[in-house]
Amino acid sequence: MGLSEEDIISAYQNTRRQLEDAEDQIRYLQRKGEQETESAIQEMNSRLKHQALDGQAVSFIQQEMYRAHETFDEIANQKKRKCLQKLEENELNYRQKLRDIR
Repeated sequence: MGLSEEDIISAYQNTRRQLEDAEDQIRYLQRKGEQETESAIQEMNSRLKHQALDGQAVSFIQQEMYRAHETFDEIANQKKRKCLQKLEENELNYRQKLRDIR
């Protein structure tokens, strides 16, 4: 015997809830990452002011920090896109299953 409409709806809602929770986690981590990166850059700039480093070294360190932040942001965005794609796939699968039982 196949799945009932209630089973299909329940499975869809559970999967959707899990994916939305995952998306929320990614957003939270992305915001937290931005805050931490900005804080680290400010701390680094503050400490570098008191060091006897030339301008090129300071500029290089700052560029590397920003590059690391950009990489983190790209990874978070990729994860968000995958999550959104799974949400869409879940929706399409749900609709197809409902059509199949009707």
